[in-house]
Amino acid sequence: MYYVLSKDIIESEIIGYLPKRKRGFKPQVPLSEIINCILYKLKTGIQWHLLPVESLFSTRALHYKTVFGHYRRWCKEGIWKKCWIELLKKYKSSFDLSLVNLDGSHSSCIR
Repeated sequence: MYYVLSKDIIESEIIGYLPKRKRGFKPQVPLSEIINCILYKLKTGIQWHLLPVESLFSTRALHYKTVFGHYRRWCKEGIWKKCWIELLKKYKSSFDLSLVNLDGSHSSCIR
């Protein structure tokens, strides 16, 4: 199975930001595997329908539309942004910004 982040890191750092559902169906696979699948898609840039869901889930593979549904709902609720901001705050002292590589859109223009 392919992991973007380990299950322990996902459970300790990301799952705490997800809202607890009071209604609806419970996911049939662990949330850590759904998040790992979403992170795999975001890291590789692969299209949703090409996700290798059989290799990303350990017990039961979800359909890519189900994974996209979770991603879309969490995006609409601002969960990813909130998680990103809080993780940046938490690990701010760990960043080394003495060397930053940027693309050409940030270089100065010579006239």
